[in-house]
Amino acid sequence: MSKINSKNIGNTPEYVYDISLDGTVVNALGCNIISNTDGFNFQMPEIFRYTDEHPYIGKGLGRNVKKGKEYTKVEADVAEFEDMYFNHAWNGGINKSGLGIDEYCDACIQFARKNYADLMPDGKTKKVGNTIKSRKMSGYLEKFIDDGVNTLLHGNGSKFLESYYDYISKIYNYQIPIKDIASKGKIKKTLKEYVADCQTLTKAGNKKSRQAWYELALRDGLNVNVSDTIYYINVGTKKGHSDVKKVTHQFIKGDDGEEVELTNKMKSELFKREFDNYGVSTIKELNSAAKKEIIKKYVIREDEEVILNCQVVPNEIIDNDKDILCSDVDGLEYNSEKYIEQFNNRIKPLLVCFSPDIRNRILITNPDDRQYFTEDEAKLVSGHPNKETDQDTYEALMTPEKKEIGYWLKINEEPPFVKECGIDWDNLVTEYKVEKEKEETELFQAEDKKYLEALNKLTKKDVDAFEEDGEIPQFILDVVSLDTDMRFRFNKIPTMTPSTGGLVFDDISYDRNIIIDKVDDIVSDAE
Repeated sequence: MSKINSKNIGNTPEYVYDISLDGTVVNALGCNIISNTDGFNFQMPEIFRYTDEHPYIGKGLGRNVKKGKEYTKVEADVAEFEDMYFNHAWNGGINKSGLGIDEYCDACIQFARKNYADLMPDGKTKKVGNTIKSRKMSGYLEKFIDDGVNTLLHGNGSKFLESYYDYISKIYNYQIPIKDIASKGKIKKTLKEYVADCQTLTKAGNKKSRQAWYELALRDGLNVNVSDTIYYINVGTKKGHSDVKKVTHQFIKGDDGEEVELTNKMKSELFKREFDNYGVSTIKELNSAAKKEIIKKYVIREDEEVILNCQVVPNEIIDNDKDILCSDVDGLEYNSEKYIEQFNNRIKPLLVCFSPDIRNRILITNPDDRQYFTEDEAKLVSGHPNKETDQDTYEALMTPEKKEIGYWLKINEEPPFVKECGIDWDNLVTEYKVEKEKEETELFQAEDKKYLEALNKLTKKDVDAFEEDGEIPQFILDVVSLDTDMRFRFNKIPTMTPSTGGLVFDDISYDRNIIIDKVDDIVSDAE
């Protein structure tokens, strides 16, 4: 870490203290005052309001605009906006707020929230977000996505589709170099420490998940040291075959007194015997915690089995300058079905550039199912997000969040420019107070606690399993379900009924940003 030199300049209203690396502003007392600062991307108009013949004359009411200076085109629009809405009239007479232009780009694609790519004037591409950029991403994905995103930024939809179908054929026919398709795992602890760690429990009370590269090292007797990297490929035969799977065999005492392995049919019998002791009227109403508790009463012994569907890739293949294929090595053939699914999962967000008319017909799993589109059908579009929640409406964008409303009520003031923005502040405050009243009820708090506890159990392993295999942990499925639009919806959330003022449970979406932020944190930690 580089050394940071500091200088005490005393108390001054002219500076804030941005001492973080993630866009978070922290003041001199160490208090977080602004989080997750984002910019806005705008498409430039064909005709500008302010030109060389008719410039905007700066009023100097914000931090950046110079009084009396002439501004044209984009700079003029930004300067005018700052003079109007960032002026010192509501800043205590101090010009400490401003608006600036970060960069110009020739093209921009927004794949999802916080995931985008820009084509810069010098021809370079700027990529942001785990959808298209990740140090964990396998080489075969990274190579295609890098070229594919560049192709889309240059507006060539037909070329992108041709490249996609060609790549599907290569994966299917084992023509991807082994070193490109291999996953890699870093040894961060000794094998002895790993084995001991596997016996410790998570917050949820379960043993920690197994990691494929450590299990391979143990199985194959590899001599590994801390900081070594193990390369491996999935050699299963189905897309559902994960790299490593832990199976717990449970045993109970049979009718004859001998121990027998517990089967799903036996579990059902135990649930029938016990469900009425848990305050429910049917077995279906038993949650996973109750089922686990019932089974625990009867289990007398457990054995763990680790199933590996992966194989180590020798270093001589990884370090070789030549591209070595599966056909060049006896007994080393990757799981093409699984890798095609992984590839399609990564490519799906990129299809936001194509018309919804063809978007759902593009992806295939077998080269024989290749689709053909006309030049007109392959033209790139905008304004059609993959998910409705990926693109805010103007109304949603201009509506203050609950924490913003709470802040202005706390200081007993009305935010500036609400009338200019068409915001019904009085109505927002009324709705906010009703919502707060609802959230303070005991029933809401109980359900809310369940959701937050489930989210806190999420681990990097869970996120990886969802991205690679579509596997969703049971503790998440206990509180949410995945709808047909691939969006999580909470099974229960209490809402106020206007007619009675009482609480009922409706199937509506809970604050999904909690999930998004949690997953972002996990992925960021993994990076």
